[in-house]
Amino acid sequence: MLNRELSYSELEAAVGPSTDEGLLVARLRANENAAYDELVRTYHAAIYGVAHRMLRDPGEAADVTQDVFVKVFRHIDGFRGESALRTWIFRIALSEILNRVRWSRRRYLHRTVSIEEETREPAEGQAPMQLPDGSPTPEDELAERERERAFQNALWKLSEEHRSVAILRDIQGFAYAEIGEILGISIGTVKSRLARARAELKKHLMPYLSVRGFGG
Repeated sequence: MLNRELSYSELEAAVGPSTDEGLLVARLRANENAAYDELVRTYHAAIYGVAHRMLRDPGEAADVTQDVFVKVFRHIDGFRGESALRTWIFRIALSEILNRVRWSRRRYLHRTVSIEEETREPAEGQAPMQLPDGSPTPEDELAERERERAFQNALWKLSEEHRSVAILRDIQGFAYAEIGEILGISIGTVKSRLARARAELKKHLMPYLSVRGFGG
């Protein structure tokens, strides 16, 4: 037997489809409103979190998240179960988000982010760097905002391909194989891009903090 890591779709095929997932897809195809609500509740925070990290603009992130769900609803009949529903949804999401990133770059080539945006509280779906347990002091909260701003600035300096892999793996917690399925790249490419992204993030963040979670 070949000693290799299975793709996410191969893993899905090996364990069989999820009954709950299949039922949800059937309900969506039947235009059941409750099914649409369930889908949005399940995936909205994560999609918005990825979009916000990629776009750095809450309004743009909200718009593209809405566009993603519209596209998912319109094309649910095209879901063939060749990958997990989540993988299929995030494949659509990343395509829409990256298109919006490129559009925004052309439109706001010389746009700078305001201080208000820079110090905004982490948005829904984001994974801010965690403080130790206990009630934070005002100094702790200020330091946390500084760390979050430094992290977002460092993330923004990455290329689109490196930023998307870092967000999917180290913030959203996707498996290497699933990231490969979402982005249409090999697991080896996922790992090499992630290694480069982590190295760049650490370099940019070194003056501010010791980064946790970017090495495992």
